[in-house]
Amino acid sequence: MSVGIIFVCVVVCSLHITYAEVSKRNQFVYPGPIKDIDISKYQTVNKPDSCDGLTYCSVKPNDYPQERFNKMYEGKILEPMFQPIALQVDDRQGDPAMINNCETNVTFGPLYTVLSQSGEWRTVIQAPEKNFLQAARLETCKEADTPCFLKYKSPPNLRATCRQQYNTMEFLVDDNKGGTEKIHADLPICCSCHYKTKD
Repeated sequence: MSVGIIFVCVVVCSLHITYAEVSKRNQFVYPGPIKDIDISKYQTVNKPDSCDGLTYCSVKPNDYPQERFNKMYEGKILEPMFQPIALQVDDRQGDPAMINNCETNVTFGPLYTVLSQSGEWRTVIQAPEKNFLQAARLETCKEADTPCFLKYKSPPNLRATCRQQYNTMEFLVDDNKGGTEKIHADLPICCSCHYKTKD
């Protein structure tokens, strides 16, 4: 029993001495940044106000580096690259009487900035004078969350509304180091009618 008491006293004393010694030492001080560092690894992209709320911008910014992109592709692409062409085709969705009432705006053309899936605005490389153009067909809802399938009676607890649909597309963008990199961006491709429960 006395051996146990002596053992406990030795342990308590050694812990007390260790704690006192540790508390006398200076705390670790980690060096912080000497100057403010921009957290974003990419430069701020200037996009027009008309593109607010979108995931893309088809308006060419005033500071778009067109000269640099033209030099980048000087003599590299001798033939024009294939680009899909927006064609008016017959309605392939079936009977026109079955229309869902979701009106859309369809555009086709080059994009100058896109919002990457990581949430940063990136500058899309366009050099049409040097046969390099990245164009996209976009289809946006004229009015999202509006009723659709108005000709048909919906079940009592459901309502049909127009909803914007997105698709992931790959773009070649400026890496801000004089080169390029591929990124993915979600772009609007159609407006479709969806059922959801009434609130």
